[in-house]
Amino acid sequence: MTAATILTLSNGKGIDLTAPKAEDIDFAVIAEHLAKEKRYNGATPGVQYPVAQHCVIGADAAFADTKDIELAGYFLLHDGAEAFLKDDTTPKKRAIAEIAASEFGILATEILSAFEMLTDRFDAAIHEAAGLAWPPEPSMKAAIKAYDLTMFVTEWRDLMRGIPHPNWDEYRSIAPLPTTIAPWGWKQSAHAFRYRCRKYLPCFKGSTAALNPVTDGAINECSPHLDSNQVQS
Repeated sequence: MTAATILTLSNGKGIDLTAPKAEDIDFAVIAEHLAKEKRYNGATPGVQYPVAQHCVIGADAAFADTKDIELAGYFLLHDGAEAFLKDDTTPKKRAIAEIAASEFGILATEILSAFEMLTDRFDAAIHEAAGLAWPPEPSMKAAIKAYDLTMFVTEWRDLMRGIPHPNWDEYRSIAPLPTTIAPWGWKQSAHAFRYRCRKYLPCFKGSTAALNPVTDGAINECSPHLDSNQVQS
């Protein structure tokens, strides 16, 4: 650990980006950070659409369709690393890789692999804290991807206001959700994400605290992974 790789979080604590551990993970921090992170690099015209809302809606859709609480938990956390690393777009990663290759002689594939390794370290720590195996089984990984694609076509339909997608042909066979997505504010998104943590994640199983999607103060009583200092009004 060096000071150069420590990131300060919304709970005032630091996390070493090179070596995250399960005990570093606070799901209230993830909720707040993802609620302030925007999908599509903020490119949704006229609205702000939080990553946390994407995760909540997708998790709820997966659970409603399959009654598989494990799938819902995995989907809820599938973008969890972005709470710490942000949502670097694929074009940005490729641009960095191309510059590194042309200017420093580093293989572009090695740069892209470094991004993947960094994300995987956080995914491993987050899922260990949640009580979910990492990596997921191939069938579970495929199900997560399928719901992510469903969310994508739904979000593009509802939030991009007719902007054409350059590669839409590969998505034409994917059915969107029947309901329309209306963006939430960050506080509502954070509340909803924390509530789903209690509902879907194994680390909270067996808690006797009442589930409350509005005030969710009880969420923070059951686990050290949800810091009571992170409750938002």
